[in-house]
Amino acid sequence: MLLRTGLVLTTLSLLFTLVNAGGKIVQIVDATDFCVFLPPNDATDRNISDSESDADAFCMGNTPLATGADKLPSGFILSAHYVKTDNYVQVTGQIDPSKANLLSTDDGGQYDIKAPLGASCAGWDYFVELIEPTGNDYCIRCCNNDKDCNRGISQAGCARIVPGDYSGPLDGSGAGISSAGSAAPSSSSIAPSSSAAISSTPAVVSTSTVSASASISSISLPTTTSLAPVSTPNAAVSSSQEGSSPAPSVQGTAVAQSVNSASLAKPASLVAAVCLLISITVM
Repeated sequence: MLLRTGLVLTTLSLLFTLVNAGGKIVQIVDATDFCVFLPPNDATDRNISDSESDADAFCMGNTPLATGADKLPSGFILSAHYVKTDNYVQVTGQIDPSKANLLSTDDGGQYDIKAPLGASCAGWDYFVELIEPTGNDYCIRCCNNDKDCNRGISQAGCARIVPGDYSGPLDGSGAGISSAGSAAPSSSSIAPSSSAAISSTPAVVSTSTVSASASISSISLPTTTSLAPVSTPNAAVSSSQEGSSPAPSVQGTAVAQSVNSASLAKPASLVAAVCLLISITVM
């Protein structure tokens, strides 16, 4: 009897954990479909470090594995540079803190697998993310091992913890969104209208060759543009390669990202837990 009671309590605890995981899962698909953690919408304290324990996931574009996530505020992401390797995937770039009611004087803070409680990155074992309002930048990396996601040096900032491209409209570079992955080298530029989402705006893509381990594409976003959450953008393609063959779109490179079994662990565990609870109850 005690054993049965213990199993029931364990099962209920597992179910409670899984149910409450909603809003604590981020996902990185590509430069236009990804999530970051931010203070909850109803939080009066907008300081990043103060929200490390209760932050929620906010996403743009199509991120089906980020269950329960909110939508990123329009215009918050000013630039996004996506990189994918065999060991990690990351997005880095510039933000407009005011769009998420963040404090411009806040030096920022770090989110990872320990905080907020229950946080994870779909398809990966580890992740580390920093939001730095004073520097108008952000970074998120999801990894297969903790060495690539160094959570112990948060004071070092994005540039050291997640080395990458932090260019964007605020530094006059004009670089808005870029993608790098093992699938195909590409470089693209998108200039959406001020009132339209990315999905309704054509893109122009030109191809450039990079290293064998990564491919890069760039999308330029004016600072006045509203960046609404969308699904896959449609692109008009022009190639700089000989023969004028079309280059893959940004979304095309994202297809190569593998989602391992860890991304399905929570739904599978939920089914197993329910079956276990039913079998114990009828015994």
